[in-house]
Amino acid sequence: MEFKSITKSSYFKEGLDALRIAKTVKTVDELMERYTINQNSNYSRETCWSQIRKRYFCINNNEIAKTPLLKLIDFSDDKLNKELMYYSYLHKEPIARETVLKFIYPRLTAKGVCAIVKKNLILFLKKYINKYSDATINKTANSIRKALVDFGLAEKEEDTLIFKYYDVSLHSFLYGLYAEYSPGFAPAKQFNILNPSAEHIQKKAHFHKLFFIKPSLIRNYLKLGWEQEYLDYEPRGGLDQYVLKCKSLDGFVRSLLKEDNHEQIY
Repeated sequence: MEFKSITKSSYFKEGLDALRIAKTVKTVDELMERYTINQNSNYSRETCWSQIRKRYFCINNNEIAKTPLLKLIDFSDDKLNKELMYYSYLHKEPIARETVLKFIYPRLTAKGVCAIVKKNLILFLKKYINKYSDATINKTANSIRKALVDFGLAEKEEDTLIFKYYDVSLHSFLYGLYAEYSPGFAPAKQFNILNPSAEHIQKKAHFHKLFFIKPSLIRNYLKLGWEQEYLDYEPRGGLDQYVLKCKSLDGFVRSLLKEDNHEQIY
């Protein structure tokens, strides 16, 4: 994969405001008529719209697709909104995802807490985006650092980011599980398995790493998903298999929203 730089903000607040309004309109034109981004210039507003559309929306011929992310905005609370937007951001900005998977999370699991200084992040980024100038790599480091703070995954202390294990909501955990193991969010999908074992999830899946989940708690989340009837449990051949009760991420979201068609696999 060829990684690209990031030189713009996460636009989390603007993205959330736009997603909320997008739930009630059908086209980008309607959305832009109803939502005015609070930026100082036309260029800044256009930049913000461009980044929001890339990271948090799926648009076809001016029509706004009712994606799983869009459907779940304000389903419960701002914590879920922030977690799902963060998950989307990482998959639309691969260098940020790679930074979490290959640089931050391994250091977190080594000690249970880690401090990342900017100069070390820049050294890591140079392995992936060294075709860019030092100034652009520096901007990329700043953008990733700010996004991780914006989304609540890191705390900033001067030039250092502090990371701890994160208490992700069950719905976000299951969203990530469905996104990687079933159709529905192509950038995240990795496997064609609707009954993954706990062992496979722990060793192969990315979503729990992206959410900074403590490894020893992964089975707790799976058990809770089963207890709340989002998953089925099938021990087989010495493995703890958890069956995804819907065929797709969108089916899972529809089941949460209690729509008629739950896409049951049985």
